[in-house]
Amino acid sequence: MITVALDLSCAICGHSRFTLPVGQDDGDSVHCANCTAYKCKAMDLERALMATLPPSMPAVPTSSGAAQAVPA
Repeated sequence: MITVALDLSCAICGHSRFTLPVGQDDGDSVHCANCTAYKCKAMDLERALMATLPPSMPAVPTSSGAAQAVPA
């Protein structure tokens, strides 16, 4: 798991830091880093974030299969 600050807030405690899964053993859920409340599935978060990219920053697949934004 990795802890990151996101432009989101926890509905339970209002915290803006979340734990994201990085390995196969981490599962696929995003949780609040403060109170551990469930936020969403990691793929749903990735899709939502990719939808907010400006057209000049297309997403390209990485070696792991995940998309990564790169400047055009």
